[in-house]
Amino acid sequence: MKQSIFTFIAKVNPQREAELKAYLAQIRSNLARDPDLPFASLPMLHFSSLVLFPDHTYGTYLVFENNVDGTPQAYLDALLDVAAPALHRIYGMCLEYAGEDYDRAKLRSFLLERLTLPDAGYIGNVGRSVQRTKAEAELRRGLETQLDTLVKGGAIASPQEYYTALRDFARGSFGWALKAERRIGRLDLLMRWALLGALAFALFVLWPVAGPLLLLFVIVLRLHEISDKIDIPPSDPAHVLALAANEDNIVQNHMASLCYVTPSRFRLFSIRLVLFLTKLIGRVSIYGKLSGLNSLHFAHWVVIDNGRRLLFLTNYDGSWENYLDDFIDKAAIGLTAIWSNTLNFPRTHFLVLGGARDERKFKAIARQTQVLTDVWYSAYPNLTVPTIDNNSAIRDGLATPPGGDAVETWLQRL
Repeated sequence: MKQSIFTFIAKVNPQREAELKAYLAQIRSNLARDPDLPFASLPMLHFSSLVLFPDHTYGTYLVFENNVDGTPQAYLDALLDVAAPALHRIYGMCLEYAGEDYDRAKLRSFLLERLTLPDAGYIGNVGRSVQRTKAEAELRRGLETQLDTLVKGGAIASPQEYYTALRDFARGSFGWALKAERRIGRLDLLMRWALLGALAFALFVLWPVAGPLLLLFVIVLRLHEISDKIDIPPSDPAHVLALAANEDNIVQNHMASLCYVTPSRFRLFSIRLVLFLTKLIGRVSIYGKLSGLNSLHFAHWVVIDNGRRLLFLTNYDGSWENYLDDFIDKAAIGLTAIWSNTLNFPRTHFLVLGGARDERKFKAIARQTQVLTDVWYSAYPNLTVPTIDNNSAIRDGLATPPGGDAVETWLQRL
């Protein structure tokens, strides 16, 4: 099953920015039942957000993020079926959207022209559609309730007997769960690994040429790192408080940031190279972890404005503080490799050392480049990445009965 990560990026009419922000606040205040943007009626939508990014140089951008099952075009058609009037109103407050009267073809064309695919993207629970995610969560709840009933009954003694009883229950109430469903097709996974392997093989074969080029890259990199001017001004307390107040979701949260790429052709080449490698690694990370991080549902990076700025959007588990701490403790190398090419990131050494490990400066610049998320939707706001993966493992255990001590391990998942 194809899954897609993408945004629609449009420039806001400065004369109508306040009006647009007010309308987005209205949608946000009643999102679960909002008739204008009924995200919940879109069965292929995992996460979505609308974010206003103000900037003195480029003006204010409206970034409409979507993480979906299927293609962007199919999703857009479904979205227009249920939310065309709201989208017409929203983009009527943006520049270059022609016509006061709604015209579906014009609106669709306007959005497709602003469709932006990521330079690097990551999906925490690969291959789990929205419907599968919800169904497997319901399966786990049903099995937990049935297990409680069995335990209270006291007639069962062994783990194997509990498993057999639960499987019989699932056969009657969740018959679909006894059929295995892979996270990703074997051929698809093979092709993903083949691309990564081909790159490694090419590097090995071409090492007589690649080696000197890599050495030259490191030398130029160090010259840039030594000469980088880093100035992280104090954070605006009001901005930080507003962001913190917005991050009050217990299980999941959203983060949106936009920062400037260091103005240098070398830095632009470097960030595009790192994002390309991140994309390859993300494609073969299918068990809920990216560089040790297991809190990312969807994340993506894209270089915009002709290489001048880096946009980052992520839907993650837990609090902002814990999320950034996880980045520092588990993924500092990858994190530093990407953002070391942006302005005022803490000083780095050889692309991946230092940087994010300077916790105080890293969190300060992270807050300064982050903006408030105006509208945010999650199709399953009470599920974490590990929980979704665990639910799939429970289903796997029903489809393919475990043997020996593995039965107890399976029961512990409930």
